[in-house]
Amino acid sequence: MKRNPENHLEHSKNIWSAWVGYGEEQPGERTKLFLRTYALEAIYKENPKEFLVNLHASTNAQPDLESLHVLAELALLQGQHGKLKGDERYAGQMYATAVTASYQYLFDSEFDPQRNIYDPVFREVCDIYNQSLEGMLRIMCEQKSLRPQGFLSATALDGRPLNITIKAEGRWADSEFERYEFVSDYSTEGLRNVHVTYGLGVPLIALRKHDEINVAAKQFYPEGISVPLTAFVKTAVRPDRQQSTEEFEIQLLDPLERTHVVVDERVAPLESDITTPLAYYLDNPLLDTRWFATAALLKGDFAQKFGGLYMLEPYDPSKIPVVMVHGFWSSPMTWTEMFNDLRADKSIRDNYQFWFYLYPSGQPFWYSARQMRQDLAEASQTLDPQQQSRSLREMVLVGHSMGGLLSRLQTIASDDHIWNVLSDEEFSQMEGSASTKQRIQETVFFDANPNVARVVTLGTPHMGSNVSNSFTKWVSEKLFSLPSYLSNELELMTQKDRGFFKSNMLDITTSTESLAPNSPMFQALESTRPNPRVRYHNVIGVHESSGVSALFSNSSEPSDGVVTVSSAHFPRSVSEITIEEEHSLIHQHPRAILEVRRILTEHLFDIYGIDYPTENKLPPIVRPVKYNEIEKSETID
Repeated sequence: MKRNPENHLEHSKNIWSAWVGYGEEQPGERTKLFLRTYALEAIYKENPKEFLVNLHASTNAQPDLESLHVLAELALLQGQHGKLKGDERYAGQMYATAVTASYQYLFDSEFDPQRNIYDPVFREVCDIYNQSLEGMLRIMCEQKSLRPQGFLSATALDGRPLNITIKAEGRWADSEFERYEFVSDYSTEGLRNVHVTYGLGVPLIALRKHDEINVAAKQFYPEGISVPLTAFVKTAVRPDRQQSTEEFEIQLLDPLERTHVVVDERVAPLESDITTPLAYYLDNPLLDTRWFATAALLKGDFAQKFGGLYMLEPYDPSKIPVVMVHGFWSSPMTWTEMFNDLRADKSIRDNYQFWFYLYPSGQPFWYSARQMRQDLAEASQTLDPQQQSRSLREMVLVGHSMGGLLSRLQTIASDDHIWNVLSDEEFSQMEGSASTKQRIQETVFFDANPNVARVVTLGTPHMGSNVSNSFTKWVSEKLFSLPSYLSNELELMTQKDRGFFKSNMLDITTSTESLAPNSPMFQALESTRPNPRVRYHNVIGVHESSGVSALFSNSSEPSDGVVTVSSAHFPRSVSEITIEEEHSLIHQHPRAILEVRRILTEHLFDIYGIDYPTENKLPPIVRPVKYNEIEKSETID
């Protein structure tokens, strides 16, 4: 994420120099033709403001498309010149004039028989509208007057009062924003795809004030979040000079919710950019994936402090949650490629909301799964205490690597299977403090989360990973630290009840140890009872081991460098595909993102019978491949 090398002020300066001096970059040919035809060149150059006041009056009295275009174009130029000279009052008048003229050009129904959308001038007028509105908004941002539900007064070009109301609509309507940035000032780095739409309006990056939100979901919103907005202004389609005031309404719209505006039954697409605001948020140094993931891996207390569910968009009870669960040595930021691409699909964003789960990836995965069960239950109680949301009960979990194991553990009933692996004694006979016993009980005795309906696992070691060897175990024991409460309780537990347990499960204190193929939890998982309503989908990676991953891998079997194909295979899956990609990147591969999109559209069809695109409507390359076809088919790179 970086600012564009040519900023707004320099761009305005270059345009003004070219236009006034009639240098290399001259005014548009159509404007020059108009000025020459009516012998107005000298008049305009001698006194631009007076010229525009007169042209403004004549177009109000007898409007035509040609005059409106020239008025809008020259007023934009004067607005940029006034801003460059520091005369914001004059600049604001001219920007408002350009907006009004271009708005009338685009929407006045009287011109429907004459308006030609194939004429380059039509697109030029759209650009003039957007640039003039952006000029107005920049002045308002500098004066800190761009506030939702706000009002301010100015003076129009003809001397009448100009009343400007500001109205926020959509999911963030009740929010306060700390400040606004302009998408045009930035270029996006770090995300492959930038999703934009073209039309009318000014794409903004709005930085939300965390303390101003007073809703039940507030606890799930991270601080410093930036959201996409598009500013659109409505004014009179045909200005009436008999009115005592001129009225502007600036609308701050959510482009993830609205793609069009309607003006007098005319539909116009909104200009939008939903990726740059996301990249702006991710540019926060504290969210650096490598730094945050490493801290969450090595320091259990750090991850415990920041762990839990996160939402980047307002909670919507009508949308199905998709919970994305990161893997070992990772963080929620690893999902940004998939999140960015999935929400660009209108049918996906209209029906789903994306949540992200953060947990200490250095601790055994069954402790993280316990915490995730509790966090999901708390979220359900907080967001839907009366259990009225049907969508909340159709939740989809998407887990990468170890996150897939956490997700699977949300969908099974443990019965006595996990406890029987741990001990031959009755649980009631176990010694220890009440809090310790409760935590152990919550870890080994649990039911499936009734809200989870579907699980997608990517690169998940369903039967463990050979990356867990004597070397990695030694390293993890030296470097990883459990959350203090867990470390203290396990130490106390094993000291008191050393002879009570037949398994070394309580001696496993790191995630790498817990992922060993001989880990007792994998034995227990095979005998547990899954919720019959849950449907599983699986993505397997295949990649030749090299570099660091080759040092860790001690298997000649095909793998993604960390997880073998046989371990990644999950027999309970209703679909399973293989992708040519290394372990750490499999969930960011375009093919994996397409597969998740396919699964989500299938989920909608199963629930609502909505005929969104299914696998039969996608190209063959997007369709799932059965596990027994993996060796016979080529992997997708």
